[in-house]
Amino acid sequence: MKKRFLVAAMAATLVSPLAAQADATVYGNVHLSIDSPSFEDSTKNDNLDMNSNTSAIGVKGKEDLGGGMSAIFKVEFQVDPSERNSGGALTDRDQWVGLKGSMGTVKFGTMSNNYKQMGGKIDPMYRTRLEGRGFMDTQSSLHSGAGENGGRSTNTLQYSSPKMGGMQMVFNYTIAGQDDETLGLGFRYKSKTILAYVDYLDVQRQASSAVAADVITDSAGDTFTVAPAEAAVTAASEAVFKVGGSVKMGPVTLGLQWEFVDQDMNGIKGIVPSDSSGKANDVIFTSLNWKVGSGNIAFTAGDNGTDDIGYAIMYNHKLSKRTNTYVGYGDNASNKADDQQDFTLGIRHKF
Repeated sequence: MKKRFLVAAMAATLVSPLAAQADATVYGNVHLSIDSPSFEDSTKNDNLDMNSNTSAIGVKGKEDLGGGMSAIFKVEFQVDPSERNSGGALTDRDQWVGLKGSMGTVKFGTMSNNYKQMGGKIDPMYRTRLEGRGFMDTQSSLHSGAGENGGRSTNTLQYSSPKMGGMQMVFNYTIAGQDDETLGLGFRYKSKTILAYVDYLDVQRQASSAVAADVITDSAGDTFTVAPAEAAVTAASEAVFKVGGSVKMGPVTLGLQWEFVDQDMNGIKGIVPSDSSGKANDVIFTSLNWKVGSGNIAFTAGDNGTDDIGYAIMYNHKLSKRTNTYVGYGDNASNKADDQQDFTLGIRHKF
């Protein structure tokens, strides 16, 4: 426990001087859920479990450079309050620096690429156990993960144009010292009631060797995984495409997203490789979000090309502007042995 307190103290020491400046803000959220899974595979553990759902702490800010231009930055880490230590007390998330002006915004570092950005905008269960990009399998794996071929792109240059009449363009390009680099281009339109987007990503996956887990043992004999093991990766490339959006009609918002992805590289996790290698899948995600009083009822459903429909339903209740609780149930889109259902009860506080 002392190790976690030490890491937390170090993080606080790093961000406090930045937060003391007028245009820097410390922010974050603590988000935990109690989950009751059920598996088709009887060998898997179906006991109650507590999980952290993207709990994080970060600092962000800007500096006025004059002439309508600002320097901007963001440094964010993911934490896991449910565990003493789980693969390191802090995990890197968005970490970038950039410039913002009348001609648009340029950012350098690690950030959500154009393809990942919009998936959560139409998922009312985003960053919960029942989100489409998670075990529900109703959004492709490009909405999660990190690296040159992950949803959170590293070594990335990203340009976002100014918004004109509700329209905006986003372009990103990785700079990882490779002959071929990942690049993406997206267009968005947003009004008070309509959201529409189209995204393209040319993904380059670089080959890498297997890496053993980095494990240390403290003076008390407790072991900690500093870095998890990494499997060997073969080089590959793929072009992916998606289109989606949402429309708001009074208290009801309807969402739809269609993806065209290569199952072998960026499709749905957990599908038997021999059944999917080299196969292009249509991944369809739909959502309904109905605002009721101080809460909302959400429903999502999706088809990932495995001849099975995944669905989830959730009630979310706002206790305040910063605190909410929810309860939900989901059955994932898989007809394989990893078919799973999950009941979740969660609470989230933002600061």
